[in-house]
Amino acid sequence: MVLDESQAIKNPNSKVTKAAGLLKATNRLCLSGTPLQNNTFDIYAQMNFLNPGLLGSYHYFEKNYIKPIEKKANEKQAKELRNLLNPLILRRTKSQVAKELPPKLEKIHYCEMSESQSEAYKKVLNKYRNEFLLGVTNDNKVSGSNKLRILNGLTHLRQLALNPMLKNGSYEGDSGKDDEIIRMLKRAIEGGHKILLFSQFVSYLKVME
Repeated sequence: MVLDESQAIKNPNSKVTKAAGLLKATNRLCLSGTPLQNNTFDIYAQMNFLNPGLLGSYHYFEKNYIKPIEKKANEKQAKELRNLLNPLILRRTKSQVAKELPPKLEKIHYCEMSESQSEAYKKVLNKYRNEFLLGVTNDNKVSGSNKLRILNGLTHLRQLALNPMLKNGSYEGDSGKDDEIIRMLKRAIEGGHKILLFSQFVSYLKVME
């Protein structure tokens, strides 16, 4: 039995993962064009499908690997898990299987926020900065709840840097990023090129559409 795009079963509690586990086969293989893991959690379901019981129960795996690795950066447990899984993983890179493809070229293009966008951004930036400074303890350490707050704030600011509409549906100003992307798209299309536009935020793709 071969599971293509096996990352579809990375959630051990999903119905598709449970259904895949009920299938009978002498040999099992998982194929995926995406990284096996974005975090330690993603490993469990795919490996449990391939070798049921290898990683123990999910509760055991969470206690011995997920929490020590994700929350405490425990290198000993990370190395132990790598040694356990490495014999079962075959990874091929693009240079090995698609030698005719040229190397990827990356170009970073900077653009300025529009005036109204910049005002919205600075307002939220000041809000989070004040909350952060108030939340720092006397010994200049950041508490766990504040770390989460900082992460949320950074994500909020990244969305505003794209287009404030992502966080405020009533925003009527413009976006420097939108204007620049549209300008670049028009120039590329006029030159006969095809375009793939990606964003970490699906909501931004809807705005661009």
